Amino acid sequence: MSNIIQNGLFGQLHVQNPEIAQLIKGNYTLEDIAHLHKVLADKMTTKIRRYKSGGHSAVTVLDLDHTLEAAVDGLLIFQWDRDNIMQCLAELAIAEKPSANAALQIPADQWKRGLRSSIIHHRKGEERFLDIIHGRKSGYPKDYFSRPHIRYNPFSLHEVGDPWGHGQNDSLAFVNFLLFHALKTNRMAFSEDGDYAAFAALLHAYFWRIHVWEDFDLGAWEDRVGEHWSSIACALVSLREQQTFLDSYGALRYNRLGHDYWSTAHGAGEMADKCETRLRELGTMEFIRSDNGETRDVDLAQLNPLLLAAFSGRPVLSDANTLAILDNIENRLMGHIGIRRYNKDIWDGRINRGDLGPGQEAQWCHGSPQMSYIYGEMYLRTGDERYYDKQLAHFNRALAAISPRGLYPECYIIDMNTREWVADANEPLAWAQSMLILSLVQMQNSIERKQAGNN
Repeated sequence: MSNIIQNGLFGQLHVQNPEIAQLIKGNYTLEDIAHLHKVLADKMTTKIRRYKSGGHSAVTVLDLDHTLEAAVDGLLIFQWDRDNIMQCLAELAIAEKPSANAALQIPADQWKRGLRSSIIHHRKGEERFLDIIHGRKSGYPKDYFSRPHIRYNPFSLHEVGDPWGHGQNDSLAFVNFLLFHALKTNRMAFSEDGDYAAFAALLHAYFWRIHVWEDFDLGAWEDRVGEHWSSIACALVSLREQQTFLDSYGALRYNRLGHDYWSTAHGAGEMADKCETRLRELGTMEFIRSDNGETRDVDLAQLNPLLLAAFSGRPVLSDANTLAILDNIENRLMGHIGIRRYNKDIWDGRINRGDLGPGQEAQWCHGSPQMSYIYGEMYLRTGDERYYDKQLAHFNRALAAISPRGLYPECYIIDMNTREWVADANEPLAWAQSMLILSLVQMQNSIERKQAGNN
């Protein structure tokens, strides 16, 4: 049974963990945030890990038997590029804020190890890029297994043999974004690793070959072949970071078997312009073209490029467009605990469900902390208190979704037998944990700004 308390802008808050209910407030001090960091670290709510390879599992394997079972049973012991880079962003943000990192003690270079694990994997499988670039494979929906693999073994970083929908341009864009964002901001020197040029040049040629600005991929949920706003927007944000770095550094070259592959500022800029043009045509729609004619006007996946854009400090299109998308998600997808991926979603984290009625779709936990971070960036950039109020409201929703076991699940679902809302089996989900960490760091940033303004 959840604890119901008031939550300002969004009314009632259904808090799943009684101990956490005592810590949720209508406003926070820096001391409150520090206490939350410690409590959540002690409960292992925010405990994330990496293996010696630098890889991680989609479900974080903790020193608890049931977390290993959850990871292995659901095949979420594997690594996805998207989830991995989201964890890297959290590791980077908290490692650069010692006061926030006091409880978790995440090593300063852990995010680099995570980024490198994705790039090493794609170097091992670079024939996937080359097959598409040179036309040996079509890259069309029926050949998605031939595309670069975005889901793989987190220990060896080798491909996994079972068929999978690897046509996910947003995942590759996440890797590209963090690589060039880190280079652009001097968090990483280009000379640190010779694999970076190879990945950047091959991805550059690959994005041109598939026309990333209009490509039909599978999107973040791997469930619909279409021209996804979220995928194109992730590509756009990453290409902007790439262009900015290459404008000052110069073109990157990778020579393989006598053939040169290039990553250039001009090429990145051209692709970015094409992506932006297409996004403006889509407006706020997630997709208007798909393999079966279906359209989708609002989707939780649209938060992903907004997150990258917030990290970069520049909106995908404009603040007005960002707010329109956030409003759509709040008004049409937000449930009493989490946020639906999209309306009429039948996936519950493990199986498709035919027994769900309207409003019974799984409510995912990463959405509110992700939105809290995005609103926080808008507040820090503009000083507009309305954004802070939204940041705070979503921050409290993020805390409310911590499960009775003190862990952060993927989502809450309707139990088949009891018909009650329960945490799904994918607990703790590294993606969701990472967004919770980011929301904590951003909340601290905003409080510090408020205090500075009052002095």
